Amino acid sequence: MKCVPICFGIDVKDDFPIFFGAFYKFAHYCALNGWPIIAQEEYFEKPTYYEKKFPIDLKKIANINEIPNINKIDFDKIDKYSISLEETNKVLSNYKNKDEAWVQIMTEYDDTLFKILDKRISKIVKKYQDLKYIVVWRHNETITKLAKKYNLEMLEMELSGVRKPSYNLGLCYFVHSNKYSRDELDERYEKFIKDIKGKKLPLLSRNDLISLMVSENELNNMFKEEDHEFGIALGLRNDYDTIATKSIKNEDILKQIVNYRNESNILIRKHPANWEYKYALEDKFDLDKSISSIQFLSRCHKIVSSISNLGVEAMLFGKTSYTLGNMPFSRFCYTDLDFNDEYVISVQDLNFLLFCFFVPYSIALTQEYIDFRAKTKNEYEIYMYHYNYIMKHLKNKKNKEYVLSNNYNYGITKRKQMEERINNFDQEIKKVIDEKNAIQAERDSMLNSRSWKITKPLRRLKRKR
Repeated sequence: MKCVPICFGIDVKDDFPIFFGAFYKFAHYCALNGWPIIAQEEYFEKPTYYEKKFPIDLKKIANINEIPNINKIDFDKIDKYSISLEETNKVLSNYKNKDEAWVQIMTEYDDTLFKILDKRISKIVKKYQDLKYIVVWRHNETITKLAKKYNLEMLEMELSGVRKPSYNLGLCYFVHSNKYSRDELDERYEKFIKDIKGKKLPLLSRNDLISLMVSENELNNMFKEEDHEFGIALGLRNDYDTIATKSIKNEDILKQIVNYRNESNILIRKHPANWEYKYALEDKFDLDKSISSIQFLSRCHKIVSSISNLGVEAMLFGKTSYTLGNMPFSRFCYTDLDFNDEYVISVQDLNFLLFCFFVPYSIALTQEYIDFRAKTKNEYEIYMYHYNYIMKHLKNKKNKEYVLSNNYNYGITKRKQMEERINNFDQEIKKVIDEKNAIQAERDSMLNSRSWKITKPLRRLKRKR
């Protein structure tokens, strides 16, 4: 089965296109697998150009993407379908500015873009008989409609919060619908519960997962004590995904926190791209300047975010997580600030996220894995494929065991108390229902009795009087 990645960005006039990392990953696997690729002409500059102009950035990209630098020979042999700058400008001319263009292209059909891409896809479909997927990094409504026209499946990808260098390997999204929606995760989770029935499912404890996945350097540098009740993980300011999904903005998160909680014990962490930006309410909170998100997490007892992938990391570390946006993993979080109880994701649900829903980034676009997912819909088989790969890949990692804090154990206790309360309520409700059913049964028995039927004329006569 073959894939055709499509890279269409708005920032192509910038010195370093914002999605070059995704393009770099796609191009690497197109060279390995013999896939075609569609992208704007700026992306098709020779690798040597980027290596000379952005040597540090390319090294970071290669490390995070878990791939080697692509060489000129491999790059030249890729079957490329270029979108000209003139065509890109034609699409952008339909919008007032770059921000509007991003949001509209993510959420609305664009006829100009459709016609441009349709010319390329029609040629590719004729040339590659076993084409199965269109792969994109960011949701694009026009490309979604294009896939339907040619009976192709969509694959949307993006890195999760578990990524290098903080972790020993990266995990990524690998979904067939908009990745900023819960629908696909909810459907797969329900199927997962059915598919694992009667199966021996290997589950790792939270301690084991942290020790296995978190890099030793991060474990050594973590703070030892939680010194804040709440941590606020702010997303990218003016993020197109936030706007497109109508998720809560950073400013509104801070306002809600001020209204709901005592801000004296709250730590906020800005997105690395917005360190210098000052929010109107930020002086009310403590400002985190940790090197990594893991260090920030270790300082906080509860974590609040909107569409940040840091919510997944929070659950891994046993934090009570509030996800106020539309991220798929919000199924396992509180979704508004009204809830005061502790809630820690269960071990089974955490293993489902890390070994089933998310995909090891290093294999997500290998031909073997693409063929596997094209044939396999059983969630238990998907879980075991990922589990075996990760355990094999990290078998030589012997990080020191991470010891969960007393605060985490406190959270577990509070959650058990909450569950006991819910069970008590369930028992009371069941008791009321049983009493109601008993009364109903007694009434039905009386109405159907011989004596009740015999006395029916007398009751009718009494009513007429």
